[in-house]
Amino acid sequence: MPTTNLRNLLYRAALPLLAPPTRGKMTHEAHGHTIDLKGYEDILRKYHVLGSSLLLTDQSNFASVHTSLSEPPHPAGENTLYRVASITKMATALVTLMLAEEGAFALDDPIAPLLPDASGEAALQGVTIRQLLCHTSGLRDTSAYDQALRSGDSFHAVLHANGVRGSNVMSYSNFGFGLLGCLMESVTGRSLEEVFRTRLFIPLGMTASLDASSLEESRIMPISRVLPYHKGQDVTITALGRRSIAQPDPLRHFGHTAGAMYTDCSSLSLMLGLIASEGAHEGRQLLSPKSIQQMTAQHSFTGPATSPTRRYGLGLVILDRPDISPNKLYGHQGFAYGCVDCAFFETGTGRQVVFLNGGCSEAREGLLGLCNKQLLTWALQKEIPAWK
Repeated sequence: MPTTNLRNLLYRAALPLLAPPTRGKMTHEAHGHTIDLKGYEDILRKYHVLGSSLLLTDQSNFASVHTSLSEPPHPAGENTLYRVASITKMATALVTLMLAEEGAFALDDPIAPLLPDASGEAALQGVTIRQLLCHTSGLRDTSAYDQALRSGDSFHAVLHANGVRGSNVMSYSNFGFGLLGCLMESVTGRSLEEVFRTRLFIPLGMTASLDASSLEESRIMPISRVLPYHKGQDVTITALGRRSIAQPDPLRHFGHTAGAMYTDCSSLSLMLGLIASEGAHEGRQLLSPKSIQQMTAQHSFTGPATSPTRRYGLGLVILDRPDISPNKLYGHQGFAYGCVDCAFFETGTGRQVVFLNGGCSEAREGLLGLCNKQLLTWALQKEIPAWK
């Protein structure tokens, strides 16, 4: 993944030459309102998207398109599931807020006493649940994090590698979000899958799971890195995902709540709708407006205070980009193994853009994927306005 300006430039220069070509290899399955398929396909070709699903809605109308690629094979349809990477963090934040409303903890409680044998961990001293949700815990994603996930070690091994607690400025931490999964199992005594299903997936009517070992693998969109592309190295379920999480293990289940949710566009649309409607769904209040207001408030940022490069709520990216929309957008991106996903809604209008794929150009403008930027701009400035 290109993470510096120079690498981004080199990546963008190499993309047309080395990424798998997709021209003439796409087939579309469309539902709902008709869209400019040519304009949409131009974006897919430009960013070498390997199979995708798109959902657009203005609350009155919707359009969905499932795009299959014949070579390399990436079939997409209404029943296709996607591993949505960091979009998972929105779901994790919602479930955390639900548990807080149930009285399991308060957001500003220190997390160490709530985790197994963690009260003496130096890296957790003073770290609150809220800080995990907005990436200000000081925890880092070290090589020990990846090693512990591979070997099945407890979160203590990762904490020891972190050492003493870092600063409380924003530093994006998948490990920090993973600890929220350990917290959930610790305070409820239930498995992560049960916690998410009973509080979020079933009440919203989502097709979603954190336990990939329970899924039918043929339904899952394979993910491929388009640059460098290696044939036959697609990812459907990771090695970690093949381990069942049907039973709680609050020492070791820190590899799921940061980025391992499998779901589809329609389900993510329901989740965005819950946030946009201040916690209400079909006449039932699943979360209080106060909790949603906490989620959508800016809690942290990176870059200069006057012009941040990233604004973050609780498990929520805040896009304040007038070049895309005059209104703020709330949602999240997902980058992992080559996918570049996004799910956002526009404040004031409730319009939504959800885009999931099996591989895409990972070039960025700052922290925003270039494909996501162009797709959001096209959808909000051109495509959805043309429906009226």
